[in-house]
Amino acid sequence: QLVNESFTLDQKVKIYEKDACPRYCGIQIKNIDNKITLPVWIEQKLERSGIGSINPVVDIVNFVLIEMGQPLHAFDQAKISGEISVRKANKKESFQLLNNQNIKLEGVELVIADEQGPLALAGIMGGYSSATNANTSDIFIESAYFDPTNIAGRARSFGLNTDSSHRFERGVDFRGTL
Repeated sequence: QLVNESFTLDQKVKIYEKDACPRYCGIQIKNIDNKITLPVWIEQKLERSGIGSINPVVDIVNFVLIEMGQPLHAFDQAKISGEISVRKANKKESFQLLNNQNIKLEGVELVIADEQGPLALAGIMGGYSSATNANTSDIFIESAYFDPTNIAGRARSFGLNTDSSHRFERGVDFRGTL
């Protein structure tokens, strides 16, 4: 059993770029066990879809992507400092992506950030600093609608090719974020 406790939302979120992100939904899930073994059929479905197993939380959000077409992102709640903001990057701001790539932002990219700086390149890839791991016990799951014109071409500008960016560039179901 992955979840044995509660769902809450006391994480504050501020959307500064409402045209680029007209809908941003999130939920906190506390007291998870991110060391469990998921059913083999979930891992097989991910593998057949070209997605490797990482950990239960990441595998489940990837499974939702495959099944529902809605990209999600899970942040380790303990690694979020204060309010989350959906904003344009600051010029020359930089951070490390989940794939360990360090990127320097131009100031035009949409980011998900906390009070310390970027946590994710919106609609493309999360950051290393807020990644879930086996010891993660509380998560914040993001489900958003990012305007395709704000995502299109951004992944390629950093040499990235992600399932999320493909979906967001083509447009996801606005209502599906809920």
